[in-house]
Amino acid sequence: MYLPDFNFHQPDTVQKALDLLEENPDAALMAGGTDLLVEMKKGLRLHGNIVSLAKIPEMKLITQDEKNLYIGACSTHSEVIASSLVGEIAPALVEATTKIGSEQVRNTGTIGGNICTAASCCDTAPILLAMHAFVEIANAGNKRMLPLSEFFTFNKKTILGKGDLVIRFIIPKPESGTGACYEKFGLREAGSISVVSVAVSVKISDGIISDACIVIGAVAPTPKISEQATNMLKGKNVQELAEGMPLLEEVGDAAVRDSIPIGDIRGGAQYRRDVLKVMTKRAIVRAIGNTEIGN
Repeated sequence: MYLPDFNFHQPDTVQKALDLLEENPDAALMAGGTDLLVEMKKGLRLHGNIVSLAKIPEMKLITQDEKNLYIGACSTHSEVIASSLVGEIAPALVEATTKIGSEQVRNTGTIGGNICTAASCCDTAPILLAMHAFVEIANAGNKRMLPLSEFFTFNKKTILGKGDLVIRFIIPKPESGTGACYEKFGLREAGSISVVSVAVSVKISDGIISDACIVIGAVAPTPKISEQATNMLKGKNVQELAEGMPLLEEVGDAAVRDSIPIGDIRGGAQYRRDVLKVMTKRAIVRAIGNTEIGN
C-alpha cells in the first residue's frame, strides 16, 4: 500500500499552522504520524494537505512554574521519558509512557497524538486524567484551557472543532502526600495494545485518603474516571486498603460496575471485567505505596 498524493506543509509557529488550517479546509494535522499515515495508507482517511507540527519549538517545550508542569503536545514519548522534570514531578506519567508501543514508536509518536487519537486504550490519557491535567487548545480566534476530563466525547472522538489545535498539557504539581501509578495489561510484554489499564492517584493526610481519582482504560468507549470507585476511596484509612482487605475488594468491584467493556480479539467482556478488578486493586496499593504517608 502506498500513501496517496498530498501537499506537505511544515510551519514553524503555531500561528502559521492555524493559518494553514484556515486556508485548507481538508487539511489534517500531523505530529508523529504513527496513526495518521497508517490510516491514509489503508484508505481510511484522505487529505489533500498535511500540516506537520514537528518543527514548532513551542509545541515541544517541557517546562514548569510554581504550580504546574507543562508538556508540549509535540513532545515525543521518548522525550517525555527522558525529561528530568517529568520524572521528578510526574513519575507515573513516565511509567505509563514507557508502556507505549515499541522504541521506534516512542521515538516518533507524541503525547499530543496519543491523546488526540482518543482511543479507549491509549496509555497516557488515564494517568493524565488521574493527575487532573488540563489541555490548552488554540484556534484562529483564541486560546482556551479545559480539564482533560472534558476532552473525550466518545471512542476516537473529542471536543476539537475545525481549526482547533492542541498546544500543550498542564499538570498541576502534586501536593505532599500524593502518590500515583499506572497499571496496564496487554497480551505480550512489548508493543502491546492495552486490554485493560488503570491509573490511580491518592492524597493521604494523617493516614486518611483525603483525595483520590481512579481512571479505567480500554473498558469503555473512552478512558473514564470511575466515580464509584473514586468515591469509595475518599475518607478511608489506608490500613483498610491493604492487600486482601474487604474494602479493597469492594473498590475493585465498583470499578467493574463503572466499566462498559466490549469483547474483541484481545479478550472478551467478562475477561476484561475480571482483569479490571485485579488491576484496580493492584494500582491502589501501589499508589498508596508511592505517597509520603503521614505528610
